[in-house]
Amino acid sequence: MRALSVLSKVHSQWMLMVSTFVWASTTFAAPLVSPSPAEIDRLRMYADAGRDNTALDALLVAARTDNADAQRAAGEALLNRADQTRAAEGIMWLERAAAQNDTRAMIMLGKAWLFGLPASGRKADANKARAWFERAQPGSNSHAAYYLGIMEKGGYGKPADPVAAAVHFRFAARQNMPEAMYLLGNAYASGEGVDTDPREAMRWYLRAASLEHPQATQELAQAFARGDTLLPQSDFQAEQMRRAVEHALRHPRAAP
Repeated sequence: MRALSVLSKVHSQWMLMVSTFVWASTTFAAPLVSPSPAEIDRLRMYADAGRDNTALDALLVAARTDNADAQRAAGEALLNRADQTRAAEGIMWLERAAAQNDTRAMIMLGKAWLFGLPASGRKADANKARAWFERAQPGSNSHAAYYLGIMEKGGYGKPADPVAAAVHFRFAARQNMPEAMYLLGNAYASGEGVDTDPREAMRWYLRAASLEHPQATQELAQAFARGDTLLPQSDFQAEQMRRAVEHALRHPRAAP
């Protein structure tokens, strides 16, 4: 009970600060305070998961000062409101952040167009998604490379290109993205876009599993269970891998 009371007090103090920021920012010609990136992230959390309109208002106030972090955070929160008007406003703020070369906003825009926003009535558009991922410089941005790999592999907007997909997955995998490691492992296991190489496939599965990727860990569990030329048959190791899968599923990573 005491812990709950402390948390409630902290939240009340935080929201009082937010309310003061909103009041001061809308009362005077320019905001008196520019929130730090950490404060913006906390506001986004309350505005998004907490559906707190006061926090959203504070983000919007900061966004109107051309603060790219606030524009991105406001855009993300608005997209998750599952409302057509709010979704359109969210896209607008993300585009304004992207215009300031905010690559995270570009990735969010690419994902919004790749997967669509069904709850808001916005359909997927592969061409727009590809344009945003390419603008985010996939040669230096692992997230852009990963999603372009997904598009090349799945043939979104144009015929599938497994060779290009493997190139993108390899770049993202080398930047320690476990999702890309797993898909690169699959490519080597099946010979999709690269020469079939079970040893290379296992190497990427092992690296992804070390970062608690559940599907890669499941591949290892099956390999230990059946035994092959790369991993000896071991019921003990297979059981350890299965437990690791359960742990990873109970503590899922955020999507890239």
